[in-house]
Amino acid sequence: MDAYLKDKDNNSKEDEDMTIRPDDHLVVCASNDDDVSSLKARNFIAVGSMEPAIGIWNLDIMDELLPSVVLDGITEIRKKLMKKYIKYKKDSHTDSGLGLAWNKEYRNMLASASADQSIKVWGVTTRTCNITMNDHSDKVQAVAWNPFAPQILLSGSFNQTVCLKDGRKPSHSGFKFPVSAEVESLAWDPHSEHSFMVSLENGTVTSFHIRAASADLTSETKPSFTIHAHDKAVSSMSFNPLVPDLLATGSVDKMGAVFSVSFSDACPFLLAIGGSKGKLQLWDISSEDVLLMKYGKYVAKKKTGAQIV
Repeated sequence: MDAYLKDKDNNSKEDEDMTIRPDDHLVVCASNDDDVSSLKARNFIAVGSMEPAIGIWNLDIMDELLPSVVLDGITEIRKKLMKKYIKYKKDSHTDSGLGLAWNKEYRNMLASASADQSIKVWGVTTRTCNITMNDHSDKVQAVAWNPFAPQILLSGSFNQTVCLKDGRKPSHSGFKFPVSAEVESLAWDPHSEHSFMVSLENGTVTSFHIRAASADLTSETKPSFTIHAHDKAVSSMSFNPLVPDLLATGSVDKMGAVFSVSFSDACPFLLAIGGSKGKLQLWDISSEDVLLMKYGKYVAKKKTGAQIV
């Protein structure tokens, strides 16, 4: 502490505000004017936007003006005879980044989905595109790595198709799961290695079991079940990390659109909600009587640390 600083108490409070304690729960949120399309975080945060480039920001640095790493983008824009010509960096997306997914096992690996109809897998440290996949004939809205098998990648598109592929075999056509509307988001079930959910533009949420998939592209894979969750597009989903079969969904129905919902891994009954009104809402669902009646044993387990047999 500088001996000439007069307001030592104020500085001490600022230091306390900047200290992250072991029992703190952190959430990242963003406010935008229709120019940020996807945001995924860990110690580094990846931000996709209406531009083709993906920015990687270091959360350990405060008030940073520029991202630590930029994954490709535009190198040159020229105008000639009332036309605009754009030159992109090698392996860059050529349209908006609509979906991002960090790989939990290979922490340097990031998958991106784009309106240019492609999916790319990036090595963030090396700043290079390792794989480019063109599995859809329309804008790719969402990507999700399987947490049990980190080489398996799901992608969902506006062409009403979900594709499952092994990242080690990018040339393989993969397995296709047809759905009834444009794909909004994807989520693997953390309690079941072979199941995932798809949320759709028509307000439904559909579950698939990957063992039911057929390599024959002419054979349609039937869903395990479908839920009519909302009257409009289901923009986001989040599985509860502690309670099996407990899923939260967000939609653009009602007066304020909900664009993102996310359960906390460290505090599984805390749900973060972001929407069109620009406010972050935190909801402790364990305080709801209807949920306590059905899932009370999980609430008790989390609070006491007792094991459930």
